[in-house]
Amino acid sequence: MASLTIFNSESDEDAWVIQINQLVSETNLSVLNKMPVCIYQVPTSLSCAKPEAFAPQLIAIGPYTHFRPELYPMERFKVFAAKGVLDYFKKHDLKQLVEQLRNTGPFIRASYHKYLDLKEDTLLYTMAIDGLFLLDFFHKYLSGEVSGSFMTGLEDQVQISGVKLTKDAIVRDIVMVENQIPTYMLLRILVLASSKPVDSVQEHLGSMLLSFCEKHSPFKLTHTPTCSEAVTKHHHVLDLMYYLVVSQSEKSETPAPDQSEGTCKLQGNSDSTTGTSTPNKKSSEGTAPSFKKVKAVLTWTLGSLKRLKDVNIPVLQPIKRHLEPILNMSSQLGSLSSHPQLAEEEEEAPVVVAIPSVCELHSVGVYFQPSEGGIMAIDFNEKKGIFYLPVIKLDVNSEVMMRNLVAHEALTKPDFLIFTRYTELMRGIIDTVEDVKLLKNDGIIESSSTLSVEETEELFNGMSKSIGPTKTEKLDETIKKVNKYYHDKRKANIYRTLTDYVYNSWKLFTLLATFVLLAMTALQTFCSVYDCPSYFRPK
Repeated sequence: MASLTIFNSESDEDAWVIQINQLVSETNLSVLNKMPVCIYQVPTSLSCAKPEAFAPQLIAIGPYTHFRPELYPMERFKVFAAKGVLDYFKKHDLKQLVEQLRNTGPFIRASYHKYLDLKEDTLLYTMAIDGLFLLDFFHKYLSGEVSGSFMTGLEDQVQISGVKLTKDAIVRDIVMVENQIPTYMLLRILVLASSKPVDSVQEHLGSMLLSFCEKHSPFKLTHTPTCSEAVTKHHHVLDLMYYLVVSQSEKSETPAPDQSEGTCKLQGNSDSTTGTSTPNKKSSEGTAPSFKKVKAVLTWTLGSLKRLKDVNIPVLQPIKRHLEPILNMSSQLGSLSSHPQLAEEEEEAPVVVAIPSVCELHSVGVYFQPSEGGIMAIDFNEKKGIFYLPVIKLDVNSEVMMRNLVAHEALTKPDFLIFTRYTELMRGIIDTVEDVKLLKNDGIIESSSTLSVEETEELFNGMSKSIGPTKTEKLDETIKKVNKYYHDKRKANIYRTLTDYVYNSWKLFTLLATFVLLAMTALQTFCSVYDCPSYFRPK
């Protein structure tokens, strides 16, 4: 049974009173006004489809995850890495570094959305150990042109006693929403450890972070900030990765004025970042007819049957007896259409990406070509039938990376979900492994040898279980152009097929028409001699 209180003893209550007084002090209030919340816990509605994509599997970074029992066995490796960095800079005392970080406590707490129920010393030691571990990991990405001799010769401290931690597992954990620590803490720790000027350290730290993002970004980076900007303008490494992926899109797109359309609609329980749930299957989302259209078809069919019932032809009497139950549906149809739930569903149908698959687009002559400008360069040339998409690089880390980018976007930019819209587009055009193969052949998807075609297909289609529709003006306009081109081509192909069929078969149709004419003439002659109506009268 879940505990009904956060307190385990009276000492906990005393500590709570002290913490509340600290929070409402003028100093802390000024810090809260200056420091934006930038690190969140992922709500269940975002993580329910695949919780393991949002929960670190090997390394805990930051106060949200640092003390999880299943991750704590790796604590000693983090301590070894932290000690290695301190020894490299000839700063052998971790306690001294923590004391120098003493005044950063309020800033750290202000960065996290969830209240951190940790004592000040515990929080600072957590930050120091995790920050030094990240610096040890990131230094391998440091550009030689920028670094010079900075941190060169620092050994890889995660290889201890024959145990080599999996690099891919560490990368996946580092980019998770809940596994972040503020960039300014990395800067502060590196400044104190290296005793170098802040400007110089900013360049080195920015180079590490940018190199890491460039190495593991799912897209080719088209816009790169300066090393200093990477540190001072972005809250943590995932925030920097997101900016690099969508920065050009932010300039070219304008958020929709209706904020309710920009919220993420997800499966699962309602939450502050969610809207209404949507179905999993693309067929039920985009291609299912609305109740209004179904009602129109049923109304027309029932009307035709009613007219047939009024026709006084004796031969149809056996059939007309079975029409009564069917025609009774017409009275129920009106009451069904006024059902409030159906009316609400029709009015509030979610806006989703309804677009043909890659194979279907290929069947009408659409070709795919790589674009050079990232997500912002997605476009469709109606004259040439060319669909321009950014090249996406996929490997074993891609699913975790993309899911956490979507979650970060939903939590920090709920009115502008451009990356979520891109994943919806890819989910829409990829139905089968054949779609993946075509995109790989066209150079849109580049996947490593460790990722199979089936896994790639599941990656995109699996996103439908946790992300829902969003709206961005420019990308939506491109989707509309693709749909119009596809449907216009299909109509033209059907017309051409029918024309060719009728033209090639005109001799057969002429023969058939002649036969029908002769049969009708023979029937008329027969009925002029014999009393045909007597055969059709009921006995």
